[in-house]
Amino acid sequence: MRFAFTKMHGCGNDFIIVDNFRQENRIPLTRPEIQALCDRHFGIGADGFVVIRRSELEKVDMAWDFFNSDGSTAEMCGNAARCVIRYATERHFSLGTVLAMETKAGIVKGKLLPNDISEVTMFPMKDTGFDIEEKILSTEKNVFQTLCVNTGVPHAVIEVKDISSYPISSVGKLLVNHAAFKAGSNITFYQRVSTNKITSTTFERGVEEQTYACGTGATAAAIVFAEQYMQDFPVEVTVPGGELEVDVSPISKIVLLRGQTAYVCDGEAETPPGDYHAATLFGSKKGKG
Repeated sequence: MRFAFTKMHGCGNDFIIVDNFRQENRIPLTRPEIQALCDRHFGIGADGFVVIRRSELEKVDMAWDFFNSDGSTAEMCGNAARCVIRYATERHFSLGTVLAMETKAGIVKGKLLPNDISEVTMFPMKDTGFDIEEKILSTEKNVFQTLCVNTGVPHAVIEVKDISSYPISSVGKLLVNHAAFKAGSNITFYQRVSTNKITSTTFERGVEEQTYACGTGATAAAIVFAEQYMQDFPVEVTVPGGELEVDVSPISKIVLLRGQTAYVCDGEAETPPGDYHAATLFGSKKGKG
């Protein structure tokens, strides 16, 4: 089976986007096929796989099915949402349109701004602030103090003094499936730079490695940073692949994530060869969240 795709990235966090917006039937790809397509050596290569489609909800413009590169489903991905908002605006709607998109984490709204910057709402703030839970993660050799917050997907946030020398990958691998988490957690690290600037990176669950950018991770780091220290808004977040901005101002009561997006290519892909027996993911509720 051949199908068209578009590859995009937000600060180096890259995604394969399949446009099912004008079709009634979903493409029946399996979890192993998604893994093969996201493979950087034998496939197209991506951190995630997205299928956009029409939503059945009223006053909602579109919906998506989002998969990590290991084929598991995820409730939300900030950078993928920013890429999809730009894609949908330019190919199905019109500039200036505020789009509402159905995700497993809820309805996300977004719009395309000048200079290829996409902005999306992450979730509304509560009057009492954010639900941040402190968890002490013990391993055989170390103890890690984390502040956990769900920004559509779970993140355990660790503040470090020097992010450039910190063992991100080894600590991430150690903690991502820690027994303290029911279904694993993204592990996000951040370093303070100034009153409204931080550097951050995330070891992503479902990708199982450090990525160039993580929108939900940058948001989680900005929230923890803003809650721990009296800071200016918005928070500028430097990630390995570029710059993101997170507005966690108590005035707006909405958490906003914005940053540049880019097209990589359009193309056609063929279902990877092989004997696949996994249950069809598209159109079903199967797959690990």
